[in-house]
Formats: sequence, C-alpha cells, structure tokens
Amino acid sequence: MKEIAVLGSTGSIGTQTLDIVRRHSDKVKVKALASSKFSDILKNQIEEFKPKYVYVHHYETIPKDLIKHYNIIFLTGEEGLLHITDLFVDLYVVGISGIAGILPTYYILEHKKNLATANKEAIICLGEILKKHYKKIIPIDSEHSAIFQSLKGEDTKNIKKIILTASGGPFLNLPAEKFKDVTVEQALNHPKWKMGKKISIDSATLMNKGLEIIEAHYLFNVPYSKIDVLIHPQSIVHGMVEYIDGTVISNISNPDMRIPITYAISYPDRWEIDINPIDFGHIKTIEFLEPDYGKFPLLKLAKEIGEKGGAYPVVLTVADELAVNKFLSKKISFDKIPVLIQKVIEKVDFSTPKKLEDIIYIIEKTQEIFKQVEKEVL
Repeated sequence: MKEIAVLGSTGSIGTQTLDIVRRHSDKVKVKALASSKFSDILKNQIEEFKPKYVYVHHYETIPKDLIKHYNIIFLTGEEGLLHITDLFVDLYVVGISGIAGILPTYYILEHKKNLATANKEAIICLGEILKKHYKKIIPIDSEHSAIFQSLKGEDTKNIKKIILTASGGPFLNLPAEKFKDVTVEQALNHPKWKMGKKISIDSATLMNKGLEIIEAHYLFNVPYSKIDVLIHPQSIVHGMVEYIDGTVISNISNPDMRIPITYAISYPDRWEIDINPIDFGHIKTIEFLEPDYGKFPLLKLAKEIGEKGGAYPVVLTVADELAVNKFLSKKISFDKIPVLIQKVIEKVDFSTPKKLEDIIYIIEKTQEIFKQVEKEVL
C-alpha cells in the first residue's frame, strides 16, 4: 500500500489525484492534504480520505469547532510547512499553482523525498540551486510525462532532440490584431484540456510551452539547442524524443490529465484507469506545425530567457504570473500580457541565485518592478 501526500488538494491536479486514489483505494492511501485555505472541498476530502495531517496556509479560515471535531493534526505556518514536507510517505504530489509552489517544492526536495509535480514554476525558479535533486522528480505535466516515459531505459547521451507538442490553444487561428479584444472567458476556453485558470491563460499565449522548454532543460539535463516545440492541434501526441540513430519514440493518448497523474503515482508500475482509449481507425489527420513566433512572442522569449539563465527564468516566471493575474482580473487586455513581461525583463539585472533567499529576493524585487512597469504601460 502506497502512502501519498497531496499538496494543492483542492485544485485541478489535486482533485484528479484524489479521484485516482478513490478508484485505487486498495493500492494507495492519503496520509496528508494541504491547501491554501479551508473550504467545503477540503472538508469533504478530509471526511472521505481521513488523512493524518492537514496543512492550511490561511489557518484562520478553519472553523474552530472542526479542529476539535476531527482526529487530525492540523498544521500551518513555516513550522507546519517543514513538517508536512518531511513525512514518511512514498510520494508527494504537488498540484499547487504558480510561485506559491516554490517553498513546498524546495523543502520536499531538500528533505530528499520522492516528488511528482505539475508545478513548472517551482522547477524553473529552483533550477539553479536544486537541479541536483531533479532526478527524483516524476513530472505530471502531460508533455514532460511523455518525455519521461520516452526516455525510460535510454541513455540521454543518445538524444538528438526533445520535441514538446502544443495544441496551439484557443487562438491558434485567430489573427493577432484581434488579440486586444479577447475576453477572459474566451482565453479560459481551452479546446482540448480542462485546467486551472493560470495555466489556461498561459496556454492561450503559448507561454506555457515556453515555460515547459525551460522545465525540460532542468528535468532532463539537455541543452536548449536540443529542445523544440511543434504545434499539434489534435493533442494526442504529447511529446517525442528523437535519437541519434533516427528513431523517434513518442507518447500517445487522448488528452486526459488522469493518465500522467496515474502514471506518476503508480510508477514504475501501471494501473488501469477508466478513460476513452484512442480509436486509431477513426483518426483522419495528425498535424504538426511550426509555431508562429511573431504571433506568440512569449514562446520565443521564454527560450531566449532559458538560454540566458541566471536569474532571468525566475523573473520571467514571476512577471508572467503577475501579468496573467492582471488579465484575469480584467485590468489589462490580452495583448498587453507579453508587453508587460518584456518590459519587466528589460529592467532587471540580478545575480545568479545560489540559495533560496536569493530566489525570494528576486521574486520580491520583480514584483516591485512589475508595479512600476504597469504604471508606464497602462
């Protein structure tokens, strides 16, 4: 019986993870849950999965009568975070969105625990200081899970190219001049995947794929010159690895996040899950297209930032999250997202981070710079 801790349990990845636990209760159990605040969703998860530990960042949101009611160890604050990330469990599953996942990821890896994560922001920001621990990570992102599986049993020195695929998002065929009129609802309406808000907007700008390039560099220890992106509207080929002998190994499935999540939990085994299998006899077209870097400038910028290295990937990650939040709150138009990010990048000059405190400093200073740039642009 595997024991897991699910951090970000009430979000998209967290709820899907618990659905897999529900279907495989004979193989896996939940020892700990973590969420930013107490909610009805978390309350129901506690009652169903009966974890021993629950971490709530905003502890004041927990009704005091419930703390006494449950036979659970509730944790909060820095001490609680250290405790929840150092449990005797077989696997940590991190579904926390954005830069909020940096500290939990840092502590999990520093405690030398096994980690399955969908939080690319943490991987990117911690890459310069924790990449020695990245071999313990099982990626949950469908693209990186695809590469992880396509590399299984292979020597990385034989890699010629890693190819990440992108659906193209909801605006693949929308002219760039109409981006200024895009609504939040339209940007959140991804054609293939059901995801959280932040990653959905990143997919609409193709920044998500740009961040995945940097993430792939760190996770698989390959140079940027060997990482490419292709647009694949059908979203059934999730990633490919081309080897020096001309062989290409790919991972193919219907777009369903439960597949990579289940693989991460069951690894190195595979568990059966209830999904719609691909009917190859009815597939009429599989397309691969070169990205339009002029229309989606953040994809090109992300790769350039990755190659620059140092503090720049941290700055890019923070600036993107802030710009996306501004768009989600309807304070900027969709076409202003790359403008804000580019201007923030132009104003920074930080040393390469060498420890966690350096990364926290860069994040805080980038947030200050973003506020200045926002006044200039708007």
